[in-house]
Amino acid sequence: MQIYLNENVFVGLVLSAVEVYKKECFGLLLGYRTSEKYIVEHAIPYQSVKRGHNWTELRSDKWKIIQEIVKSFPKLDMIGDFHSHTMYRDVRARVSLSADDIDYMEPHDLQIVIAVNENRRSRPWTVNFDHTISGSVDRFHFKLAAYFFENGHRNGNGRPRLAEIVCPFAVGTR
Repeated sequence: MQIYLNENVFVGLVLSAVEVYKKECFGLLLGYRTSEKYIVEHAIPYQSVKRGHNWTELRSDKWKIIQEIVKSFPKLDMIGDFHSHTMYRDVRARVSLSADDIDYMEPHDLQIVIAVNENRRSRPWTVNFDHTISGSVDRFHFKLAAYFFENGHRNGNGRPRLAEIVCPFAVGTR
């Protein structure tokens, strides 16, 4: 499975994560999916979410409003969400999903995790062997991972799989 992120989505993910750094960001992914890929057209951060170092909570009344409004945009679907994991003291953030992340994930949804760590040295953006992408911007190092359930179903162990992120803006010629 491939996940395509355009320039606006990539910038939105990075800025959402650093805006609330030391706490988690949380947002909505809009776009469309085929049997072989997710095309992410927009990454919209939730503004009214309650946040902590390693959790977020969206009020259900706000979620219902968003769901109704998105129906007014017939060419876009809610295809999932994104959130960040942040460095805490000297413990570096990782892109792995928590048990809660997996429990709240719908079978056909995409989930993008952005690990944000303080940068020790500048690194160019690259595609990693596990299909994640990583690199640095200013004083931060980022790693992005995208998760999905194979064929839209939780497999035997209930764990989502890593998808291949394709982001020409971040990795490639800019």
